[in-house]
Amino acid sequence: MPRSKKDGRHINYYIDREIYEQLKAYADEKGQTMTTAIERILKQFFEKQVEDKK
Repeated sequence: MPRSKKDGRHINYYIDREIYEQLKAYADEKGQTMTTAIERILKQFFEKQVEDKK
């Protein structure tokens, strides 16, 4: 039985090669896909932003 699809949006950004390589290394180190790594990094960032506003 296939996994249910997540409610998401496709994005396509052109980023600096060095940042890409750091992201790729991070995802590989954590055993995550690039998508999962980006989602978790952004989620942490936005949660911190909300926390800092309090």
